[in-house]
Amino acid sequence: MYDYILMDAIMNFDIEVFRLINTGMTAPFLDTVMTFVTDKMNFFGAVTVAAALIWILGKRQDRVGLVVLVLLIISSDLAANAFKHAFTRLRPCHALEGARALVGCGGAFSMPSSHAVNIFAAMVFLTARYRKFWPVFISIAVVVAYSRVYVGAHYPTDVLAGAALGTVMALIFYSAERGYLRGKLVKGLEALRRKRGGN
Repeated sequence: MYDYILMDAIMNFDIEVFRLINTGMTAPFLDTVMTFVTDKMNFFGAVTVAAALIWILGKRQDRVGLVVLVLLIISSDLAANAFKHAFTRLRPCHALEGARALVGCGGAFSMPSSHAVNIFAAMVFLTARYRKFWPVFISIAVVVAYSRVYVGAHYPTDVLAGAALGTVMALIFYSAERGYLRGKLVKGLEALRRKRGGN
């Protein structure tokens, strides 16, 4: 019974925070900004150009990182969709009367936010590789995640769960990448030592 009361309190709090962000703390200017930020396609051109430049001009380790990042984003998207169908929580724009759906309502399920999973996976991975830029990367992730609540597509706990899942996946992929590079380095050094020994 106490578990039920606690879960009910959390859900009610989640709804109240959602309404505060979605209908209370709003402005025409924010409507425009958040609608732009929340649409992935608005950044497709810039991301494509950046990826091409990294592939052409970057070092080998940057190219490896780019490939791992693409695999991470694909994997994070698949994981988010799997969890959505496991939790089957309706989006607030489907479930709550008076919710503002600024970009349409999208699919039926909301937990976790795919946007939050994707952006936190990408930005935490980039933070791990290029740590001096962490304020920029994390700020981008937070703004995109916040926009999903603002436009009415997700509850706050949806984006928090998405941020947590994306962060965990980013650290796993980063660790795998570091392990792969260390393995290649060890093999290269061993090959060089054997070659010198043969001479």
